[in-house]
Amino acid sequence: MTSTLEGTYRLMAAMAVMHAEAGADCVSPTAMLDGSIRAVRQALDEAGHRDVGVNPNVAVHTSLYGPFKTLMQTDPRSGHRRGLQLEPGRAQQDTLLQARRWITEGADSLTLQPVMTTGDVLVRLRDDQKVPLVAYSTSGEWAALQALGTAGMVEYLAMLVRAGADQILTFAAETVAEHLEARRA
Repeated sequence: MTSTLEGTYRLMAAMAVMHAEAGADCVSPTAMLDGSIRAVRQALDEAGHRDVGVNPNVAVHTSLYGPFKTLMQTDPRSGHRRGLQLEPGRAQQDTLLQARRWITEGADSLTLQPVMTTGDVLVRLRDDQKVPLVAYSTSGEWAALQALGTAGMVEYLAMLVRAGADQILTFAAETVAEHLEARRA
């Protein structure tokens, strides 16, 4: 098992360096493996990319990943990936523990996904951490946000900021930006 993890760490580190060399300001590993952030940070530093941020994804298991898995054909044929995602019922405590580990390993910021079903976790994470927090609305959340309409989307994203998000990644970004621009005009 250790050699598999070491191989995974090497691949993650190499990908991070390639992204940095291609001009990325930040890399965002999603492997949810202890030690992976340390490997990525060390590789970036050794390659001279100390200014490239490391922003790991804290992924909580949800059915909202379904549309992405279907589109990308990444759903396993057997078994599941739940070992690489936090269990929803333990998300508050496990997210805090994982966040602390990753900050110790060298993370500069953290992304929480899916944020629609983890707003409570975002609040707890903000209370516990001073690093920038990114709220990530997954593809499965897009349909729900569309059902809210543009005004509802704006209210939802404002709630995420109040809950502690410094940045928001969402498929609703263009719609919300157009709405806010029109309100300013």
